[in-house]
Amino acid sequence: MVYEKGTVGLEEGLRVVDAVVRAAGGTDPRTWPGIAVVVVDKEGELVAAARMDGMAARFVRAAHRKAYTAAVMERDTAGVMEFWNRQQAAGHRGPHDWNDPMLTTLPGGYVVKCDCRIVGGIGISGGSGDFDDDYFAEIAIAALGEPFRHTPDWEVKHVGD
Repeated sequence: MVYEKGTVGLEEGLRVVDAVVRAAGGTDPRTWPGIAVVVVDKEGELVAAARMDGMAARFVRAAHRKAYTAAVMERDTAGVMEFWNRQQAAGHRGPHDWNDPMLTTLPGGYVVKCDCRIVGGIGISGGSGDFDDDYFAEIAIAALGEPFRHTPDWEVKHVGD
């Protein structure tokens, strides 16, 4: 259940980890060892994580950075990359200027929303080909069920909407 303070809890985190690991478990470990998955609360703090056997520790660290970025930037990492590209075109150095070494523009980080509130982030690392990080991040969001969702970019409400 989502805590009253409006953040993803351990129950949701474990549900995500279980769904993603089960989905990745059917692959041949000789050709693809698996994935790492991390769930964070809305402040980017760790709630639940797993690194499948055979995965180097760097994969769980990358997944954590992706989840953290999605939560604190309030958008999927793909949206962060679009934002960074606009900032770079204006002469900024992107993540170097943001003063937070945990931020990343790597794909596979999804913001978690419950209705219209930011409640956390999910990060996946180790996917490839048809089973890329976004593929498993979609499985993670689906495991949460309604009313959870993600959005690639900030949602702007317009007058009259």
